[in-house]
Amino acid sequence: MKILSLSACLLAATFSFASLAAQAAENVTPEPYRYGMHLDISKVVSVHEDPSAVCQVVNARMDYLDSSGQPHSLAYRKLADVCGNEN
Repeated sequence: MKILSLSACLLAATFSFASLAAQAAENVTPEPYRYGMHLDISKVVSVHEDPSAVCQVVNARMDYLDSSGQPHSLAYRKLADVCGNEN
C-alpha cells in the first residue's frame, strides 16, 4: 500500500514540475532566430505557429529548456503545417 501512495506522490510531483516548466517558458520573451546561432536545447516544451489554411511562410515560436533547466523561447519563420499535405 505504501508503494502505491509513494507512486502517486511521485507522479503528482512530476506533473507539477512539468507544469512549472511550461509556465516559465510562457513568461520568457521570444528571441529571434539568427542563422548559425548556437542553441542549447535539452527539452522542447512546446511549439506554436500562426494558423494558416494555405501553404505559406508563418511565424512560429518554440519554448524549450536548456541543459541547465533554464527556459528559453525562440521566434522563427517556417512553412505552415498544411504544406506537408501538398507536393
